[in-house]
Amino acid sequence: MTNQIASLAARLAAVERRLDSTSRTARLAYSSIEDGAINVFDDDGSLRAVIGQQPDGTTGVNVVNGPPPPTPSQPTVTTVTGAVAATWEGTFADSIAAPLDFARVEVHAAGLDDFTPGTATLRGTFESPRGGTLTIPAEQPLYVRLLTRSSSGAASAPSAQSGPVAPGPIVAQEVLDGIVDETALAEGAVSRAKLQIGAVGHNQLAIGTGNLMPDPSFEGAFTEQLVAANSQWALVGGNGSPKALRVSGAGPAAASPSLLITELPVSPGNRFFLAVDYRVSADWVGNSVRFYLRWHDAAGAVLGYGTAIATPTPGADWARVSQQVQAPAGTVTATVWLQDFQASAGTADFDNAEIRTVVGAGMVLAESIGTLELAAQSVTGEKVVAKSLTAREVKALSLTGDEIATNTLTARNIAAGSLSASRLAIGTNGNLVGDPSYETGVIAAGLAASQDPAIFAVEDGGNNSAKRLRITPAPGAYRWVQHATSPVLPGDRYWIAADYKTTADFTGASVKLFLGFYDEAGTRLGSDGIIVSAPVTDGTWQRISQVITVPANTTQGNIRIGVDGTGSGTTTGSAYFDNLECRAVLSTPGSGARAEVSPEGLRLYDESGGEAISLTTGTPNYLTLTNNGTAVATIDQDGNTGVGDLSVAGKLSVGGDPIETYLQSFARGLVAVDYQVSTVTGGSTEYGYVELSFDADASRMYRVVLDCYAGPSAAGGELVVALRDGGAKTPSISSTQIQSVICPMPTAGYRRIHLETIRSGTSFGAGLHRLLTTFRCQNGPSGQTVRLFGGSTFPGVMYVEDVGPAVPETGVYNTGGGTTMPPKKTYVTTYNASWSGSYSSRGAYNSYYGNQCMQGYYSSNNGMQASLIGFPSSLGADLSGAVIQKAEIYIYFDHWYYNDGGKAVIKAHKFTARPATFSSDAESQAISWGKNVGKWVDITAVFDSTSWRGVALDPNNSDKTYYGRAHGVGQTYPPKLRVTYTK
Repeated sequence: MTNQIASLAARLAAVERRLDSTSRTARLAYSSIEDGAINVFDDDGSLRAVIGQQPDGTTGVNVVNGPPPPTPSQPTVTTVTGAVAATWEGTFADSIAAPLDFARVEVHAAGLDDFTPGTATLRGTFESPRGGTLTIPAEQPLYVRLLTRSSSGAASAPSAQSGPVAPGPIVAQEVLDGIVDETALAEGAVSRAKLQIGAVGHNQLAIGTGNLMPDPSFEGAFTEQLVAANSQWALVGGNGSPKALRVSGAGPAAASPSLLITELPVSPGNRFFLAVDYRVSADWVGNSVRFYLRWHDAAGAVLGYGTAIATPTPGADWARVSQQVQAPAGTVTATVWLQDFQASAGTADFDNAEIRTVVGAGMVLAESIGTLELAAQSVTGEKVVAKSLTAREVKALSLTGDEIATNTLTARNIAAGSLSASRLAIGTNGNLVGDPSYETGVIAAGLAASQDPAIFAVEDGGNNSAKRLRITPAPGAYRWVQHATSPVLPGDRYWIAADYKTTADFTGASVKLFLGFYDEAGTRLGSDGIIVSAPVTDGTWQRISQVITVPANTTQGNIRIGVDGTGSGTTTGSAYFDNLECRAVLSTPGSGARAEVSPEGLRLYDESGGEAISLTTGTPNYLTLTNNGTAVATIDQDGNTGVGDLSVAGKLSVGGDPIETYLQSFARGLVAVDYQVSTVTGGSTEYGYVELSFDADASRMYRVVLDCYAGPSAAGGELVVALRDGGAKTPSISSTQIQSVICPMPTAGYRRIHLETIRSGTSFGAGLHRLLTTFRCQNGPSGQTVRLFGGSTFPGVMYVEDVGPAVPETGVYNTGGGTTMPPKKTYVTTYNASWSGSYSSRGAYNSYYGNQCMQGYYSSNNGMQASLIGFPSSLGADLSGAVIQKAEIYIYFDHWYYNDGGKAVIKAHKFTARPATFSSDAESQAISWGKNVGKWVDITAVFDSTSWRGVALDPNNSDKTYYGRAHGVGQTYPPKLRVTYTK
């Protein structure tokens, strides 16, 4: 036994020695990794590194999920030739040392302030934590930010931003003679200011079509060069064209990849029409797509942007965005850009870009082509149509012998379209009539030299101008003045107009305004225009206008104004003319679907050539929307609208009343209900049965009903059922009783029990009401009980029902003797206005406005205006002895000084007919009103007496918010008064 114990002790000692030696040995001293890897985790269990075979089959040490590295210090940015230099000193924010897993510092730059670094803004890296300097080529001022990357790929927060810093100019001393050839010049590098006078002749001008966008469908070598120099941009299939531009917006953070297209010469105030087709991919994420002009001054500083912005629908088909923009003061050039703004995923496509000058009525501004744009003697006499250049077209002293050879300009030598828009200055006033207001002296001098001043003369006193033309008619004669001839094309449409007035004794002649047509040889082909057979002779200026279509074979046209006494034996008086106009109607070619813009306004035509949209002055306006040639919505000239589905986010009114007014006149039905299918038994002590709660509205009427079965334990006695109201608190058998019913129980069988009450919300009191029905038996045999119940197929029911708006109590007791006063009745009567009118300076009636109702101050002509609206005598008869419950007025305002509406100030008055002078009650009510809005408003606060007979519009405030015009008697939507009263 002893030997066994000794042996066991020796074995334990040997195990302890081996254990000690094992604890002192390396953990992997005799280990290897076979086709695998060791994963290193931190205390939180997150994977930090993989040692060994990597997921892609390679072998090594891969650090992952590292913490964000520290933020680099703010870079220093300086100007260098043709670029900016970004320097990092190798330090980090808050003096943090470089992390041991440092990989690199990224340098990001962009032209946008406070930009977010992304793949599109990465310009280079510093691979050493000691810092360095990176040169960034640039054509514009740049902002620069840095961020740190760790070996695990984690990024720090961006550093503080530096900039903007502009690239340094390349001066002549730094460029070797002859090293800059044609291929080295940047697009648009040679501007107007760089060209010597006379350097560009007529044979150097490019042919243009009016679109300033080079390669607008992106199909040529110009676009291919742009794409080759910008890796984010590519060419794809276009919208009705072979190619379109595509930009990728994918990146770890939102960025705005932009493409510089070209540079245009611009003058302050020039207006441009921008348009482009666009679409985005289904996975696109971004803010918008943009086509814009960036305005620059002479020093190259950015003055602002003119932008066409679209918010696309991802995955949708091609759409088009357009916008008119205007160059600000100081603008010399504009750069053209396409941009995918703040995009982080997907792609954006662009096609069919347009940049067109907004040319008023199709003409080019006088003085827009100066001597700097024309080479000496490049415009010769055969290039100009005889007599087509008058003093109006040529700036004084702007043409000298150095620029134009004598008699060398004719139209035949200038090819159509040979002057592109990039060579022409922008703008025009668009009027083809020379000396239209007779103020330049050209017409006056011509008439004085060749005509009898008793017949033709330019005199003082035009229509908002200094001068006017006078023509005195003669029996049997057509006397006219013809203005200078201008080139026109067959099929073009022109809007002609003139102001005229006559003396009070003018008779025997008509007033005429015509556009005459001539062929290339100067032969008159005919004319078209306006004949006023019965001119207005009250001494006021009148405006006449018409749209004229130029007939075939016409190359020239001119305006003729005159008076025609042909066919009349006697003429008297004189006619005066001023402000002549002949302006091109801008129109899409063809006679079918097209758009026309003229000084009258805008007209759009459908496929059949009929007017679909007319937004013009002086004629009815209307609008029709179509889908594939089928009309789907219409607004006619009277404002009547027909549409498909209608969704209203704001208020919907019908006949001036909000739709809620109509809905409130109907019962709303059940507002609370409970069914009983079990039994509750009680005795002679009152016992609760069913509780039902609801929210009462003081403006409504309610019916409360309990309908169930009762079964007494023995015949005899009565059942008493009560309805109690606990208000917002828990009801009990001691709560206020508001109704009861007593039912005899002559037999022991069950019977139907019905309790009902109708009360107004005012009687209940607005708010929560918890109703309780209770019951007990009385006057029956001793120990009698009664049960209230319903069954699964014949349940009892308790409900609260909204039966309509609150109705005042108007009944009276009547003994039947025939002497009781009749009960009161509630009446709702609507009265149409019987008279209306406006009053100047809140004084005398102003007949100029007829029945229209003006209010507020516009000018000293009419001063502080006010209006009165009256109603028929039946109003007084109806209100005699009545009590007014509610008074409402309907008024339609078609105009306010401000487009978003104004405020009507309503008062009451006692006039039964329109008085000669204005007065009203002092109490007023101000109500906000929209333009072209008719509505009912509650005026009970001011129309609170049965002696009132109408209302006044009287703000007595010069603030333009109160200047408005309302319809009166005899107009559409005239005023109405609706009175609710009891009598």
